[in-house]
Amino acid sequence: MTHFSALLGKEWLEQRRSLRIIWMPIVFALLGLTQPLMLYFLPEILKAVGTGAEAEQVVALMGNQSAQEVMSQTLGSQFDQIGVIIMIVAAMACIQNDRSRGMLAFIMTRPVSAVEYVLSKWVMQCIVGLSSLFIGYVLAAYYTYFLFGDLDMNSLIEGFFVYALWFVFVISLVVFASAVFDSNAVVAMISVFTAILLGVISGFGGWIQMFNPAYLSKNATMLIMSEKTMDYFIPTLFISIAWIALLIILTIVMIKIKPLQKTE
Repeated sequence: MTHFSALLGKEWLEQRRSLRIIWMPIVFALLGLTQPLMLYFLPEILKAVGTGAEAEQVVALMGNQSAQEVMSQTLGSQFDQIGVIIMIVAAMACIQNDRSRGMLAFIMTRPVSAVEYVLSKWVMQCIVGLSSLFIGYVLAAYYTYFLFGDLDMNSLIEGFFVYALWFVFVISLVVFASAVFDSNAVVAMISVFTAILLGVISGFGGWIQMFNPAYLSKNATMLIMSEKTMDYFIPTLFISIAWIALLIILTIVMIKIKPLQKTE
């Protein structure tokens, strides 16, 4: 535990030096603010810059957005697209950089296990990522409530935790990819492609969604919209946890079997 605490302290220092603990919360806060503010002021902007009849038609087509719809759109279009990509980019070099700089080889010569090393990486990425997500989510909920009306607190809390599990899966995927590949660009591309592919598959429905962690995102938006979950939610929940555990185990295995230092 002492070694793990020391490694966790090292990761925290890296997060501070890279300023991730500053810019990531700011970015997610902006993502959370964008959707409710845009949907609230867009009709007025259209009326101001457009011709009367055309602007009125566009505004009429947009309709009146409920608070639940706005919050669901924030989760689905801001956090689930831009937010996921930002998280991937922020975490893509977490292990690969240590290997390329020789830091991984140095750490492994100390009385530190691969389990402690991987868990310190994973835990710190989760702390920073989920904290940033939480800040953006709270701001989105506040401004949605302030501008559009009431939101059910229980469904908001449940929706956040369900979505957070999908977010943790994405983080686990990136950490694993960073242990496998020697290029940050490859790590990012594969992680983004996988997240997008799972998101597309989640729209098809059916029992196969039990094995798709991205289905949790759909359930989170459904919880906010209707305070209900979709079919196969409980199996998806537990299987997603199993996927996360499997990715962590595979990352540990990769640290053990792959060269500790990148060779030219």
